[in-house]
Amino acid sequence: MMNKSKLLIAMLLGASLVACASTATETSTVGKYDIDGFKTQIEDGRLWVFEDGSEELAFFEAHGEPAKQFTNIGAGPEGMTVKAASQESLDKYLAATSGAEFDIKGFKTKVEDGRLWVFEDGSEELAFFEKHGEPAKQFTNIGAGPNGMTVKAASQETLDKYLSTFKK
Repeated sequence: MMNKSKLLIAMLLGASLVACASTATETSTVGKYDIDGFKTQIEDGRLWVFEDGSEELAFFEAHGEPAKQFTNIGAGPEGMTVKAASQESLDKYLAATSGAEFDIKGFKTKVEDGRLWVFEDGSEELAFFEKHGEPAKQFTNIGAGPNGMTVKAASQETLDKYLSTFKK
């Protein structure tokens, strides 16, 4: 009987150590992708982003994933899927982490609604976009951009030039 008790205690102790080790591993990755104004959490291999101090972050920490969520597949760091409780938060995070990262010589980029808009430097289309938002006429290449992002432009020529230059 004594050996069974010792065995049971050893098993419980071992299980506790394993649980602590896996919690430490998960916790060590949390915050790796935090940037100024944003907190991040990794859940099921996806990166959740929240504005620092937001109600959405408090809800997530207390209850887990919200019913309403916005997703951008493969657009995050290391090609991770990025999720947020609002499209606005998702766009702000992506713009803060990757907006200028995709600028290349002769082009400016903007992240809007999880998509990468490309413009030629100093173009009328860029000025229009910055003043009024998306143009009525637009050209799209789904999943062709960096990290599998959808790329949009005001002309097919600009879209093609950017993609051919970016991939080099």
